[in-house]
Amino acid sequence: MLTLAHRRQETGDRRQERIEGFATDPSTVENRGTGRLEAPKFPGGTIRPDMPPGCRIPSMTGGSSLAASPGTRAVSVRKRDGTEVSDFVAVEAPLEIRVGGRPLVITMRTPGHDEELAAGFLYAEGVLTRGDQIVSIRTEPGSGVSDPEALAAGKVGSGDRVLVELRGAPDPGAVQRAQRDFRATAACGVCGKESLEDLDQALPPITRVECATDLLGRLPERMRPHQTLFEATGGIHAAGLFTLEGELLSVREDIGRHNAVDKVIGRAVLDGATSLADRILVVSGRAGFELVQKALKAAIPVMVSVGAASSLAVDMASAAGMTLYSFVGAGRGNLHL
Repeated sequence: MLTLAHRRQETGDRRQERIEGFATDPSTVENRGTGRLEAPKFPGGTIRPDMPPGCRIPSMTGGSSLAASPGTRAVSVRKRDGTEVSDFVAVEAPLEIRVGGRPLVITMRTPGHDEELAAGFLYAEGVLTRGDQIVSIRTEPGSGVSDPEALAAGKVGSGDRVLVELRGAPDPGAVQRAQRDFRATAACGVCGKESLEDLDQALPPITRVECATDLLGRLPERMRPHQTLFEATGGIHAAGLFTLEGELLSVREDIGRHNAVDKVIGRAVLDGATSLADRILVVSGRAGFELVQKALKAAIPVMVSVGAASSLAVDMASAAGMTLYSFVGAGRGNLHL
């Protein structure tokens, strides 16, 4: 009988065989290609040998550089030795997007760059096709619930709102596809779709582009100094937008990976971009179907993921002509053919 360790080893061997043009460095901190993870060092925290790789016990005294932000909240935790300390957790809170005064969707997200999130979401859903269609976009604060008993009862408050006014009426079909009558979690952006047909959206043509392998391996590292919420919480995804030459344009973080992608695409849309055909999208986690779809909707020709790619993501990228890389890091990565 194969043990879990045997299965991990076989999976690592198969991944190793698929690496195209990347030199493998076994000393890499995050070597997903071999299933080996070494505990990283976190500012303001310590690594304990009796804890799983990657876990930390924060030290909130002695000059920690981490500070609370709109995307984090300080909480009390008890260590295994009984000592109580403070730690940061990622904020997950509802956001309502309204178009023309009418509610369109309520989604869970990490607060920050909400207008970019709204613009990126509307663009990915086809409600918005160009940034200049936006007449105005603004955030209206809500009344979030912080009382523990109310939260335990399932109450989250009214939440923040992003109010969007468009020039001309949006496509009714796109609005209908985008509408959801329940709160979507931060982990799933397609859970509110009413039919499989809603997932099949018209996508712009993509010209396949392959990048230098040494360039791609450096992109996730260039994002890390901007991943301040991840540094504080260890529980935040990131997306970055780069030029084909590797210049970093923007990085956004969110507890939902699809929200992070919406934010970087939304930033480009609000800046007036009509196409991102000369850009690279980098995501800090896995490459799933929805992220590939969002990138294709924006005509992004290259997508890079630090984690694995799903079967549907690989199939969609291949059919559309997108160049998709997975398990990318210093000296490693897979090019999906």
